[in-house]
Amino acid sequence: MKTKIFVCSSSAINELNHDENIEAIPVLYKFSSDEVFEDENELSIESCYNRLRFEHDSSLELLSIGHERVSEYIKEAISEGYDNAFFILPNRSTVNLAIPVKIALEENKEINVAMYQSNEISLPLAYIAFQAKRLFDEGLSIVDTWNELVAYEGSSAIFVFTPQAKSERNANFEKQFKNGSYQIFKNGKIQASADTRKTNALEFMLDEFRDEIAGKKVMPFILISDRNSKYNEILMNNLYEIEDNLNKDALEHVRLFNLPLWLGLKSSLNSIALGYIEIKNGLVIEKK
Repeated sequence: MKTKIFVCSSSAINELNHDENIEAIPVLYKFSSDEVFEDENELSIESCYNRLRFEHDSSLELLSIGHERVSEYIKEAISEGYDNAFFILPNRSTVNLAIPVKIALEENKEINVAMYQSNEISLPLAYIAFQAKRLFDEGLSIVDTWNELVAYEGSSAIFVFTPQAKSERNANFEKQFKNGSYQIFKNGKIQASADTRKTNALEFMLDEFRDEIAGKKVMPFILISDRNSKYNEILMNNLYEIEDNLNKDALEHVRLFNLPLWLGLKSSLNSIALGYIEIKNGLVIEKK
């Protein structure tokens, strides 16, 4: 039985190596000017961030595609010889794909179609998709795969740092770059940091990250909103400094990915994030 896996493009699946059995379902970007773009297919995340930074009267809304588009994906899977279609949806607070997928399920009875509602976002959501593929490759049914995936929920966290300084060109940047605030996305929710001090917030965040991964085999990752930010190198260097908590294989797989727009809109357009995925069954995902 062949199963096609569809996962929301906000998972960064398009930035990862994967085969034809996994496909991205796009998210729509709607600006206040009523312009609508189909995620990275028509407008890169980096361009979205820059537009929001420099067009001060601009705002952005994330929307799901309609059920007609979802049906097109299902029909394409049928034409490619797939017996099943399995949709993996992101945390409901990001974009609500459940309604169009449910409608499409009712309209396409000639194939087994199922929907898995995850609490995860970004790379942890992609990891769920890769685990689903592994389970289907091992011959598990849709029901058994669905039940297995529940165990992977909450095996990750994303620490989002928002700098206090609005510009990295400030002459005092080297003295002040650790100041700011941070939040943690875990178990489907954004949690305020336990330490509310603004001074040295980055240092406190890194300490909490180190404590979080202690004793775990993890795959770390960095989510960026600005390709030219000095924080990209700062976070990468700090990961190498905590090598005692990370095996060398994990460090070799550290890559920079786009900060999901939902997280950027919830925190700051200048935020940067450090996250981890707890490795299960030896499965590691790789950037293209």
